[in-house]
Amino acid sequence: MTGVDVVNQPRYPFRLVQADALEYLREHGHEYDAIHASPPCQFYQYLNRVYKDSHPDLIMPTRRLLLVTGRPYVIENVPGARRLLHNPIMLCGSMFGLACGGTGILSARRCRF
Repeated sequence: MTGVDVVNQPRYPFRLVQADALEYLREHGHEYDAIHASPPCQFYQYLNRVYKDSHPDLIMPTRRLLLVTGRPYVIENVPGARRLLHNPIMLCGSMFGLACGGTGILSARRCRF
């Protein structure tokens, strides 16, 4: 398992490549058996519409690169991105008994896959 992020993630438990995820996908995506992609979600967050922040919409560029790899893939994002995801399903950490950061509080973070 390999993670890719432009920002170092010191708590990430697996191999981490610090790089632009789209560039890495373009160059190395074909080397993997399957790919999970999680483009930044800020563009689809409700508060982004309220405050009119400028964040990139990266779901479509990500999907185009994933298709080129020819590998099976999953794109994860927030409920606001639902219209761009193909046959999305919603998963929530509490469905799996996942707690937030050792607090014992069940996670209510809902994501579309």
